Amino acid sequence: MTEETTASPEAPRRRRRIAILVTAVLALGAVGGILLLRGRPAGTGKPAHAASAEHAKEEWFCPMHPQIVSENPGQCPICKMDLVKREKAAGAPAAPGAAASPAPIGEIGSRKVLYWYDPMVPGSRFDKPGKSPFMDMQLVPKYADEASSGGTGGQAAPSVSLSAEAIRAAGVAVVAVTRQDLDHSIRAVGTIEPDETKLERVAARVSGRVERLYANFTGQQVRRGAPLYELYSPDLVATQREYLLALDHQQRLSASGSADAVESARALVSAARDRLKLWGIGEAQIRRLEQTRRPDLSLAFVSPISGTVLQKNVIEGQYVQQGTELYLLADFSSVWLMAQVYEFELGRLTPGQRATVTVSAYPGREFEGRIAFIEPVLEEQTRTVRVRIVLSNRDGDLKPGMFANAELRIPLDNQLSVPRNAVIDTGTRRVVYVETAPGTFTPREVKLGSTAGDRVAVLDGLKEGERVVASANFFIDSQAQLAGGASVQWSGALDVKEQPTPRSRP
Repeated sequence: MTEETTASPEAPRRRRRIAILVTAVLALGAVGGILLLRGRPAGTGKPAHAASAEHAKEEWFCPMHPQIVSENPGQCPICKMDLVKREKAAGAPAAPGAAASPAPIGEIGSRKVLYWYDPMVPGSRFDKPGKSPFMDMQLVPKYADEASSGGTGGQAAPSVSLSAEAIRAAGVAVVAVTRQDLDHSIRAVGTIEPDETKLERVAARVSGRVERLYANFTGQQVRRGAPLYELYSPDLVATQREYLLALDHQQRLSASGSADAVESARALVSAARDRLKLWGIGEAQIRRLEQTRRPDLSLAFVSPISGTVLQKNVIEGQYVQQGTELYLLADFSSVWLMAQVYEFELGRLTPGQRATVTVSAYPGREFEGRIAFIEPVLEEQTRTVRVRIVLSNRDGDLKPGMFANAELRIPLDNQLSVPRNAVIDTGTRRVVYVETAPGTFTPREVKLGSTAGDRVAVLDGLKEGERVVASANFFIDSQAQLAGGASVQWSGALDVKEQPTPRSRP
């Protein structure tokens, strides 16, 4: 009992001493941790001097506008895209922050600012930063080192450099300028029409009554010398009788008469015969009259050509006067194509040039013809000229009224040429992008000649062997605008010395 009583007060003291010791150790650990963390930036496990050194090696830029570079994260002032972090090149000048307050013309960091411009309005210039009066967006600085690398201050598009990945992604194709023979092709449309030189109008030579029609409907085929109609005419009957009387008188005088009387009778016979011919009576009919010695009450009139009846203006039993039009005949062994050619193509056409004609009625079949005539008058409404192309039509396949397409190929001399897609036509200038170095493209103005299919002749501005962009040239031109230069399509430069006050929006 005595030992237990003496030991019990010592145990609580021991426990108190251990607790005080543990508390002191924990307090010392907490103080040391706080002192260690004071030397590092919040949220990192590195000292402050190490974090600042790492931050100095990084910068943020816009992938769509590489000229926008900042030392702090943020958004691009042009496209509002989040800036992307990258390692800063050794010795690179400090870039201005995206959200930093702009400065007037002078220097930003170590880079000299030439002027400020609106990237959405190529060629615009401002002496001071701020918002664009055109598109209500922040102006972008143009640096001296960018201008020296190809910018021309808004007067022409600068050279554009693209990486191999960008070239493949955009589908940029480069071809060589070559010298070759070209054929300029002129295409025109028109209609098939009858050959006017092979039309024949049949009119009554003498007054009378139509007794019979041999060609009795429109479209009927007739042959040269075949009868068209029979006509009863009192004048014809009287002339036949006069001719027979003259023949009889000539025969009587030739047997027992003087030479003068015989000659006079021969003259009467010749006059009566000529009158029959003038009225359309043929030699065969006159010989039959001489053999039969009996006048025909109705005489047949024959077709002057082989062809087709286009018009029939008479019926059987109709009385007609001298000069009345009875038929319109057409010979379709050759026809005309009246093609409409635009006025800008006329300088390349001459009579005698060959033409290839196609019609939808005969797919895959071609008809050969030649230019016979170019009409001297221009149609004001369509700005075209009718060109006459003569086509052979022995089989009669080409019908008047058909629509037809004509192609005229005009050979050109051996010339430099590029694909038509390689040319950017601004309306006042023709520009191509020339590959001056691998991945680098520079605009160049050219003078063009005639087109030949998918190629165009180059008269000035390029040399044989140079390489030009044949596809995605508008993409390259847009990259030139994003780089701060003017598009080749921009015909005028905006030189704004003082930034105008933007209008208040409604």
